[in-house]
Parts: sequence; structure tokens; C-alpha cells
Amino acid sequence: MAIIRKKIMGPPGTGKTHRLVNHYLAKEINDLHTDPQRIAYVTFSKATALDGAKKIKTVFPGVELLYISTLHGMGTKELGINTKEKLLKGKKWKQFKNVYPVYSDINFDTFINESGATIHQDKNLQVINFARAKLISLEEACLALNYHEGSVDIYRVQQLEHDIEYYKKKNNMVEFSDMIKLFVDKEKHLALDAIFLDEAQDLNPLQWRMVFHIESQCKRSYIAGDDDQTIYDFQGASSNIFIDLPGERDDQEKSYRVPKAVHRQALKILPHISKRVKKKWYAKDDEGEFIPNSYLEELDFSKGEWMILATTNKLLKEFSEHFYRTGLRIFGKNNSILPNSVLEAYRFWIKLNNGELIATEDAKKIWEYLHYNKGHVKYGSSSGKTLLGDEMVSLDILKKDHGLLIEGDWQQLSFEENTKNYIKSILKKGDDLSTDSRIELSTIHGAKGRERENIVLCMDYGTETQSEMLSQKALDDPDSTHRLFFVGVTRAMQRLYILAPLTSHYYTIGEPVI
Repeated sequence: MAIIRKKIMGPPGTGKTHRLVNHYLAKEINDLHTDPQRIAYVTFSKATALDGAKKIKTVFPGVELLYISTLHGMGTKELGINTKEKLLKGKKWKQFKNVYPVYSDINFDTFINESGATIHQDKNLQVINFARAKLISLEEACLALNYHEGSVDIYRVQQLEHDIEYYKKKNNMVEFSDMIKLFVDKEKHLALDAIFLDEAQDLNPLQWRMVFHIESQCKRSYIAGDDDQTIYDFQGASSNIFIDLPGERDDQEKSYRVPKAVHRQALKILPHISKRVKKKWYAKDDEGEFIPNSYLEELDFSKGEWMILATTNKLLKEFSEHFYRTGLRIFGKNNSILPNSVLEAYRFWIKLNNGELIATEDAKKIWEYLHYNKGHVKYGSSSGKTLLGDEMVSLDILKKDHGLLIEGDWQQLSFEENTKNYIKSILKKGDDLSTDSRIELSTIHGAKGRERENIVLCMDYGTETQSEMLSQKALDDPDSTHRLFFVGVTRAMQRLYILAPLTSHYYTIGEPVI
């Protein structure tokens, strides 16, 4: 039975997710009377899955779909994999290296990127995972990643892949990408009538195999995305699959985010993308503002919602220094002086000292900054091991039953001195740290699907030490570069500030990559 596929396409801010949920999901539930347990809503990233879950809960209170998750999340659950025991990561890689000491020089450490994917830092492992994602050979992956001869030893990569696969099979272990591969290889069956897919443009060929496998068991599918916003090429994303995907088009044309002044700039980028789907796109009614040649030091961050965007975390780290100096609070992974763990401990300490109750789980966050040798807690209480269950506790209870010895001034907590100084300067500005920060620092990749009243966009490819290498990458793959800055530009709801270049290698709106 051929599937009926709807293809919801639309430029930034046109409400593709809204169309998926408020129109097509509503049609399934209210008109076709489809059992919600025969509907799956899947996405590329965790953030979009959470956003979709919130929207669905709001529009359809009490309705439980079979799945609202990432494809990886669905694969993990359907395969019944206990990731704590079976996922090859962290210390488990050390065990692999003990078996294969020839790989003792390889760094198996990973990090979770903005899409929620596990990324290896080592080039050999990057090649292996890229090849898996793209369904290509290791040699082809080396070429695609520009890892030429001398950069990686292809024979060693081949042997490493062989040994990893043998080790996983022998020890019944899996890697992140196996959640997708095994789902298809084992021909997992889901009793579904309809599947909804958001962010389709960022799926890699391996993920598309899973989508097509699920579609083969469904009557209807609804697939939303925008090929012009494909920015996860480095993870194997293939915009061509989405571009060439047959289906009845339902284009969304009116942006509810992008004002006219920003829209005009975004339109200058699109002609430089060599393969794309032409789409009608209209700005929202507001004129908005476009402010070129801006300097961070000259912008007034005292009010409004802001997001500072850059291509790399190293650039953002340099920008964060400006906010540390000026006593303005920022949010983001690059806020090393006031990380979320410190902010939470501070907030819960203030609540306790204002006479409020907090959960034992939240009290543990304070305990991270309490030490016996500083007189914060009684001997044997510094681990917080007595903070069990889900009860609510007060300052008095923590002192009576859990060994707490101090109260009052937050500066008693064991924060770093630069953190204490930063907090004090923030408080002097009238920010009591009780609400979310108005200013966020993010990579363009991390801002995907999001928006802010004011966007400050850095056009440099990287810092002074990064720029030459990254500008060459931009030159090698100009389409990816144009799409990345298109996404950056179109996060703006009202004003777009373009920072003056910091290096000699930077992107210019409306011009080819040179």
C-alpha cells in the first residue's frame, strides 16, 4: 500500500511545526479519529522534540501519542537497550583500550552537540561515524571531511572500525548510531497509521532509512522542513534527499518572525545556494531594523531580549569577556564564570534563607559548594548522602537533620573568587538572578529553530587562530556556509546587528564565499 505523504515546506518563521500540530495532527485525531497510540511524532533534535511535546500537550491535553521523540530515542526504546549498561561511552572506552592497547593514543572522549548527537573529538572516529551516517565507505568519508593523506591513516581507520565492531558484538555493546541501524536491520515493526517528522532537512541518509522503514508501515506521513536551513552537513545531513523527496507540497509562505529589513538581507543569501527548492516567502508586517558594522562595546544591552551568535564556541568565549567586565548576566555554554550549576545553588540558597522550602534534590545542588574543612557542614555530612527521597526541606531541617552549620550570606558558599565578583557586579546592576538571563550567547547551530527580539551576528569564520582553516572549509563548501549564515540572520524578530569583522576572514551577506 502506497503511503500518502504531505511535504510541509517553508522558510524561517512560517510556522511549519504549527502546521504539523494544529492542522495535520488535529485532522488525524479529530477528523480521521486515528488512535493517538498509532501516531508517532519524531524529530531530528531533542530541543524540537521537547518543543513539539509542549505544543501537542497544549493543543491536545490528555492525548498521549505513541512517540514524541528523536529518531534515536525511538530506536533506543524499541530495541530495549539499557544505555547505562550497553552504550559504549566514557569509561567503557577505557575497557576497549585495555583490550586493544594499540589504540592507547586515541582520544575516545565525546561531547553532546546542539542537536543532541554524540560527537567524537578524534578524527579517526569522526571518519567512522560520518561513513555510517552517510552510508558511504571510509575512503569516501575521508574525502568528504577533507581528511587527506597524512591527516588520517585510512588503513588504521579500517582496522579500528573492524576492532570496534568485533568488540561490540562480543560484549553485546552498542554505539549511538546503532540505535538507528539496528532498528532498520532488525526490521522493527510499529503499529502506526501516521508518522510526523519535523526538521527533515537535517537528517542523514542512515536516519532517512529509518524514516522510510517506518513509513512503509504507515498509511500517512507528514514531513516538515526547509532545505535552505540544512546546517548539519558535518554530521552527514543530506538536503538533497529532502529536496528530491516526492509528496504533496503544502508550502508555508508568511513569516511570523522575520521583519522586512531583516528579510531583505536574508533574500540576498539565497541565490548563492546552488541547489535549493524555490519557495515564496513574505516578511511579517513590521519593518524592523538592520544595523551593520556594529561593535559589542557600543550596544546597549540594558533592556530587551538578546542573542549573540557566532560560528564557533571560541568566538563566543571571547565575547563573554565583555559581559564579565560590564557586569551583565549571560546565558550559554560559554559562561564559565557563572555556569548553571552555580546559578542554581545560589538561587536555592537564597530561597532557603528567605524561609522557603526546597526539594532535597535541589538541596544537593547547594551541597556541591559546601565543605567540612570550611566549617559549612558537620563531619561526615559533606557528601549530602542523607538527602534522599523527594521531601521538601527548610533551612532548619537541613541544620537539624543533615549537618548544615551555616546560614545567611551567599558568599560563604565555595564559589570561585571570579564567580563571586561577577555575581556582585550583576547584583549591583539590579539583577537579582531570580529570572532567566535576557542575554544569551550561542553558536548558530545551537540557535536553530529559535528566535530573539535582538540578534547580534558575528560574521567571522572563527577566531584569529581558527579563521584561516575555517575560511578554507567555507570555500570548499560554500552552500553550507550560505545556509549557516541564512539561519543566523533569520533568528531576528525585530533587530539584526552585524558585528564589524574581527579577522580578515569573514562572511559577507549577498556575496559569494571567497
